[in-house]
Amino acid sequence: MLAEARAASDTGVGLGTLVAVLSAMLFALGAVLQHEAAESSTTAAGLNWRRMATRPKWVIGQLSTISGTGLQVAALALAPVAVVQPVLAVSLVVALGIRAVRNRQAPLRLELLGAALTTGGLAVFLLAAKPAIGVQTHAPSSVAVIIAVAVSVLLVTVATLLEHGARGALACGSAAGIAAGIAAVLISVGLHALHEGGWVHALAGIALWGALVTAVVAQLGGQQAYARGSLSWSLPALILLDPVAAIPAAHLLLGERLEHGHAQVWLPAAAVAAVGVVLLARTGERPPAAADPELRDVGR
Repeated sequence: MLAEARAASDTGVGLGTLVAVLSAMLFALGAVLQHEAAESSTTAAGLNWRRMATRPKWVIGQLSTISGTGLQVAALALAPVAVVQPVLAVSLVVALGIRAVRNRQAPLRLELLGAALTTGGLAVFLLAAKPAIGVQTHAPSSVAVIIAVAVSVLLVTVATLLEHGARGALACGSAAGIAAGIAAVLISVGLHALHEGGWVHALAGIALWGALVTAVVAQLGGQQAYARGSLSWSLPALILLDPVAAIPAAHLLLGERLEHGHAQVWLPAAAVAAVGVVLLARTGERPPAAADPELRDVGR
């Protein structure tokens, strides 16, 4: 029976990982399109939300992000947060690839190296850390959930006070990434409640509603990050801070655990993946000649 349970668990994790990869691809497409829409809808006065919302690429980007979120929820129902959220880092590699295609530019050597380090480090991390669902003796307290939501809202609010440029894009991307990681954990808490007591029990709990608030806050933070500068500034920070926030939050709120005995392998692997993300972030700005023609109309 134990062997069968382990086999079923491994199958669920494998399927959850595959669903997470598909989610990452949709997130990547959504990020690129939303960044282009936000970039071309920003003036000296700030982001023009009304103008951005009327752009077809923003609508398509939103639909892609919503679809990716749906797959993310499905992945969280099958695999631990500590598996799903790191896998979403693949979206950074995919997003930069999509951007290269749309700009008709071949990937730089630095981009290829960063992509190799990110995906390779991530693969070794998942194999060595073997994230597993812990045994929950009780649901997280309402106070813990409220604190997690409050931290997300505060970080995004403070980050949006910064001006445009690298600092503002990096801060908003980081805040959005932390909020997204916390939202994923709260979604997983809500899914546990749904599995244990059905919809009435899940909807009566605070975690599901906290997840909704935090997810919206993360989305708003991401939009502000895209409007403040290059995708190479905002997206890597968002992608990197997501699992950095999600893994400890999942340990505290869900009891998820990593394979401590293999820490000498998965810790360096995680560091390698982080270096890859940083290298991808340093691939820099889009050359002016390749910029979206709509940018010329921003100030008009």
